[in-house]
Amino acid sequence: METKTVCGIPMGGEAGAVPSLLVGSIFFDRQKLVTDPLAGRFDRAEAEQLIDFQSRWSEITGNPCCIDVIASTPEAMRNYLDFITEIFPGPLMVDGTSGEVKIAGIRYLAEKGVSSRVIYNSISLESTPAEFEAIGECGIRAAVVLLVESIDLSVDGKIRMMTRKDGLIDRLKDRGVTDFLIDPGIIDLPSMGVAKEVMEKARQLGYLPGAAAHNAITTWGGLQNKIGKEFRRPATAVVNALTIAWGGTFVIYGPMALADSVFPAVAMVDAAMGQLCLEKGTCPDMSHPIFKLA
Repeated sequence: METKTVCGIPMGGEAGAVPSLLVGSIFFDRQKLVTDPLAGRFDRAEAEQLIDFQSRWSEITGNPCCIDVIASTPEAMRNYLDFITEIFPGPLMVDGTSGEVKIAGIRYLAEKGVSSRVIYNSISLESTPAEFEAIGECGIRAAVVLLVESIDLSVDGKIRMMTRKDGLIDRLKDRGVTDFLIDPGIIDLPSMGVAKEVMEKARQLGYLPGAAAHNAITTWGGLQNKIGKEFRRPATAVVNALTIAWGGTFVIYGPMALADSVFPAVAMVDAAMGQLCLEKGTCPDMSHPIFKLA
């Protein structure tokens, strides 16, 4: 796989060559700092603290960061993005409860002239034609492709979705998208194994594999009863680190408050993989976790 530059961030390439991209979410459903999810009202001081918290861990480890902005209405999306674009210069994932909300987000960012910072999250079989059209009209070049189909959750089924002629990726290519972040669609702990195989295939095809691996923990109903709630944080760190050890290039790790657990765990894997690059005669950039942590 070639190294690509996505929203100004190097991604992909030989395993360990560049640090993994870590994506923290904000303004999600029932997050306490959101006081009115329909209008997009929130505690600005607390939101800024979270964004700074993630950015500090990015600086400590050398792993670049991205913000996954989740909204429930077009109005809320615009309010969130207006705030975030003023204080955060990095890449933004535009996420939401519907295509309408996400379209409002990318149109707003296009009006502000920052489409180059946008990763559309996500395109799936449920995405509407209007989403594809808006992606093309707004000049979006990067998108998460979510490989979830309720009737077939197998490795073969997900690979067929990824490679199907005139499928999601071909339709995005027709709209000018050039960078495809492949999300195998982790829905529980066992599906982590399926994700590993799908990510390997995505790498072979030249795409950028990754996952929202925290879903394996949040959907694990017996976790608290069988192991105890204290294990939730380390378990989240483990599944995100595994995603990178298995060839992933990014993780959408969930609430930004988990940055202090996830960034070090992923950076440790990146540092270990970076040593392999050194062994092969390739020296990662000095900002790489191998030089920050090891």
